[in-house]
Formats: sequence, C-alpha cells, structure tokens
Amino acid sequence: MHIGEKDCWGKGYGTDATRVICRYGFHRMRLHSIALWVVAENAAVIRVYEKAGFSADGRRRHSFRRDGKWHDHLIMTLLEGEPTG
Repeated sequence: MHIGEKDCWGKGYGTDATRVICRYGFHRMRLHSIALWVVAENAAVIRVYEKAGFSADGRRRHSFRRDGKWHDHLIMTLLEGEPTG
C-alpha cells in the first residue's frame, strides 16, 4: 500500500507526513518559514496543508494551462513557532 492509493486517502497520512517534514525543516535545518505552491482547485490537499498549520498568503491567477483551461496556484506558508495543528 502506498500513500497515493485511494485506500489511503482521508486517513491523515498526508497531514502526518507534512508535519514530519516541517518539523525537520524547522528543527534540523533551522528554517524560519516554509512555503509551497498548490493548485487552487485541489481542495483535499489544501485541507491537508491547513491541518498542518499552513495559511494561504496569495493567489497567482492563471498561472498554468492544462487540458485547455487556465488554473490558479495558491501560495501557502508556515512560520517557525506557528501551531502545526
């Protein structure tokens, strides 16, 4: 079984993995902030990032085109010391 398989969806594995990676970034790498871009229409992964403590900071409108349609990206950040859910 792999984290990307549908049987694993909705069980908290993605949130847990995101939290582990962020802890590593803040504690081992001494980062002050972690930022990511996510497709604005991907509600499931946005929920994962929000549960891990990320906040949406902005939107890049029509940032890429796929299947003949323009899509937006959200930028999300987590700062050192912010709650990670």
